[in-house]
Amino acid sequence: MAIVRLSNGSDIDVKLSLEEAKAALGTGSDFVELPGDDGPVLVRPTAVIAIIEDTRRGTTGFRIGGVGV
Repeated sequence: MAIVRLSNGSDIDVKLSLEEAKAALGTGSDFVELPGDDGPVLVRPTAVIAIIEDTRRGTTGFRIGGVGV
């Protein structure tokens, strides 16, 4: 199981390992179909900002640092 973080802040759980998700998103296609919990999900690879492996569901988190304005 992997979690894909999109540039709009949404997270998508996919039924792929980290390596499988990276391979699927690196195909060069405009959209990639990933197997989600509720069925297939179409994702634009350019919108993905992070992929992490969810080794124990519910324990995954993201940290993003930046300069405040």
